[in-house]
Amino acid sequence: MCAAVDDFIAEHSRQWAGKTIGQNRAYLNILVEYFGPDRLLATITKQDASEVKKVLQALPASRNTKPKLKAMPLMQVIKEPGHNKIAAKTINSHIQMFKMFFDWAERHGHSPHTLFEGMKVRKDKASENERRPFTPDQARLIYTELTENLSGLVRKDSHKWGMLLGMFTGARLNEICQLDIADVKQDGDTWYLNITDEGDDTKSGTSKAGRRKVPLHSELIRLGFLYFVDCRRNGTRLFPDYSYSANGGYGRNLGRWCNESFLPKLGIKQPGLVFHSLRHTVVTRLGPPRPVHRRRCASRFRVWCSQTSVESTDRFSRRRIRPPAFPMRHSREGSQAR
Repeated sequence: MCAAVDDFIAEHSRQWAGKTIGQNRAYLNILVEYFGPDRLLATITKQDASEVKKVLQALPASRNTKPKLKAMPLMQVIKEPGHNKIAAKTINSHIQMFKMFFDWAERHGHSPHTLFEGMKVRKDKASENERRPFTPDQARLIYTELTENLSGLVRKDSHKWGMLLGMFTGARLNEICQLDIADVKQDGDTWYLNITDEGDDTKSGTSKAGRRKVPLHSELIRLGFLYFVDCRRNGTRLFPDYSYSANGGYGRNLGRWCNESFLPKLGIKQPGLVFHSLRHTVVTRLGPPRPVHRRRCASRFRVWCSQTSVESTDRFSRRRIRPPAFPMRHSREGSQAR
């Protein structure tokens, strides 16, 4: 079992990003832990696969984050009471990887048959903790606090610009926090973010579809984003104060600040409202996917921006503008941002 998993990972590692390799190995380690490292794949039956599925459905969601659970053997941790179980989506991600592994094993003569075909579970019913978009009033409040800092909640430029990039681009948390300065590019009159996994080894993998160029909205430029970038030209990363975490990538610090400090103190923290609600908000405002039409997309984006009291224009500025006054208030907990 263990040797076959190593061979499978080695064969596929060229087409997987580093983070994906780690995630898929973690999935397959469940099989190794359940069957044992020396179990012959040819002796594993469909009934065995069904029992593995039951184990997945009983697996605590916090097994890899809580030290007590992390130290427990698999068959003990699934009996530990008082913990939420992993979501149906996560169960299905495991099962999909198990199926891929046994398809490979059958093709390479390690197993007489494939397993885990048609064994995915039904999607969970929508819960109150499911991510939701912000309302126009909530988005307007977030934008105002980020740009005017009326309550003194924003003490770091990295917090301000990380949130604003999420609001105006719909990019994922890690995609924003791992940006390099070189990822802010210009093509003619248009400034854009080059979202990719190129760079140091700790940049999280981005799928082929996820690698994209995202134009910078003129409001970001008006607020001084290019000036912020210029001030960091001596370094490599755009947000060097966001340290890397094996569990949360580069986005862990910004995500915690947003979800545990900024939104609660702003008075709008609710179940399902987190940093990634900015992405859901952009998707919701722009509507369902349609064939790309530049003018229509620009028009719909202007409507979204108007709902957050953001002035929008058709063109992107190439000028480097000093930002308007951003009153960072002094606090005992932090110093004034420069």
